[in-house]
Amino acid sequence: MASDAHFYDRAPSEQLRTLLTPGGFLAPLTDLNERKVAGLELDVHLRTNDEVHVYCGLTRLMNIRRNTNGTVRVSAHTTFSRQECAQRLLRQWKGSESHEFEAALGAYLCRVKIDPRHTAGEGEVQSLWSRVTESWIPFDREAVLGGRGREPEKVKAAHTELEDIAHSQSKSSRQRDRWSKPPERGREIDQLAVDPDGRLVVLELKDASAGSSSVYYTPFQLLQYVWEWHDALECVRGRLQDLIDARVALGLTPGSVPRLTGGIRAAVCFGGDTRTDEVRRRYDRVLEVANRHLPPCVPRIETWALEHRPEPVRVVDSQPKSDPHRRPSSFANSLQAHLEEWRVGVDGSRDRIWPGWTDGIYPEYRQ
Repeated sequence: MASDAHFYDRAPSEQLRTLLTPGGFLAPLTDLNERKVAGLELDVHLRTNDEVHVYCGLTRLMNIRRNTNGTVRVSAHTTFSRQECAQRLLRQWKGSESHEFEAALGAYLCRVKIDPRHTAGEGEVQSLWSRVTESWIPFDREAVLGGRGREPEKVKAAHTELEDIAHSQSKSSRQRDRWSKPPERGREIDQLAVDPDGRLVVLELKDASAGSSSVYYTPFQLLQYVWEWHDALECVRGRLQDLIDARVALGLTPGSVPRLTGGIRAAVCFGGDTRTDEVRRRYDRVLEVANRHLPPCVPRIETWALEHRPEPVRVVDSQPKSDPHRRPSSFANSLQAHLEEWRVGVDGSRDRIWPGWTDGIYPEYRQ
């Protein structure tokens, strides 16, 4: 059920939109989505309180705020503000200084130094997926809902299931077989997008080579966000559409983006799918738990990889494969005989009903 306490207010005021339109003081910012810095294309995003943020990978290069007196303030984290190239740009600007602002902006972006940890790994994944338009069209990142509600019972149930799995694995004598505890509730979703059916797509982006637990628990992290946005969608749909409309009008989002009229869709997105077999098996197990606890009408969580183009990742069979040369145990033989006898009583056939049986045990129940 939607909560009236939820809100999402990132659409710009008319005054900020005027500054960002062609001929406006901040118009150079709308061209930055085409620009590369440190090998990655920049991302320009609208924020509350009439702010514009410019990102490169995982780091924010600058904040631009429209003041109520008509001036514009440009600031940045000390990592960048201490660099010599920032001295001309990071200050308060008046509307009559548009040429000076554009020159200072260009000089800053040409010379700014960025730590590679912000542009490699997940930073690169973030940048690459922000340009995807085939399966959905992204329109926001680092999305945080206002007025967070209680944790849904379904999320608590999934957390308990995963805690039980982690606890059972902790008894293993081999360190490599042990699981970390499930993560606590996150704060912000990596990206929001709209798909061709007008659904809000909630995206969690991951570097597949990151720490194993941060990768295999990703579906559970996403489950938490799915419930949060599912509960809030009807309250925030209008403001989300306002943000999308503003971005389209300013050229920050392709004009082909559909209207936001549908429900929720969710996906985990990797760059290259470099997960080990073990991490993949654990991921699929967590994914199975998460999918059982989704809100009504939300389809199963998708997994995608981005090599040369977006491709859905096949969920691997996490069950042990049968060895045709291995002799079945006596218990397996007895069970198979029982199943065949039962089948004869049903329809006179001794054939296996489920072709995936191994030693007479249906894979989903082997564990």
